[in-house]
Amino acid sequence: MTSTLVHNIGQLVTNDPAHDGTKLGVIENAALLIEDGVVAWAGPDADAPTHHIKRKLDAKGRAVIPGFVDSHTHLVFAGDRSAEFAARSRGEKYSAGGIKTTVAATRAASNSQLTINAQTLLDEALSQGTTTVEIKTGYGLTLHDELRSLDIASAFTDETTLLAAHVIPEEYVNNPDGYVDLIIKEIIPASSAKWIDVFCDAGAFSPEQTRAILLAGKGAGMLPRIHANQLSRTTAVALAIELGAASADHLSASSDADIEALAASTTVATLLPG
Repeated sequence: MTSTLVHNIGQLVTNDPAHDGTKLGVIENAALLIEDGVVAWAGPDADAPTHHIKRKLDAKGRAVIPGFVDSHTHLVFAGDRSAEFAARSRGEKYSAGGIKTTVAATRAASNSQLTINAQTLLDEALSQGTTTVEIKTGYGLTLHDELRSLDIASAFTDETTLLAAHVIPEEYVNNPDGYVDLIIKEIIPASSAKWIDVFCDAGAFSPEQTRAILLAGKGAGMLPRIHANQLSRTTAVALAIELGAASADHLSASSDADIEALAASTTVATLLPG
């Protein structure tokens, strides 16, 4: 057994109300024992175990908090959308058009280029306290490119999400239902993803298309999530709750009724900058 004692912690956040009566569960002047990668004990530094400790780490009075779980990432991509984000920061309208620019760059990139970029971004996240990430596809939008994106993502996390329904690709712009059919009949059956996701919004997929894709994903054993109400209010939140989605993400254009409905459901609201 490997054991590590982290001691001299100024504040330890445990998320266990038993420690201080709050949801944070803060222990002042604390210590933390980790055995074989699992937290085995947490409590006051003065009560820390002393026997059979193979490694000690002095926190030097710093705070220790749980790792950040990032449940919404798009790490497998190529290209640069800095100009678009600069425009959005100036208040210019966003209509999801920049996604298509990234799709072209991603399709043209090699597996090696996509992997290196994903690793670079993941390293940055890990250095800032992220311990678990979800990674979506969504920048390939073909059977081949969505599946290779999943393969790359799966090298970094078990929390992989098929987001083939990100936007309608250029080659299907005059036949959006044809692309929905491709997702349902070809991409989903070949997918190894844990999660299925759809961007249900203006300029992306309608609630009816979203329902069909999520139900097909559920039928293939994937768990549903949804991009909802980022650009406009639709029935996406109600659909997420109805289908038991783990999360509804973005939600910038949601109403008070949407928020109240989410609060009364098991679907988590994942808020993202907009």
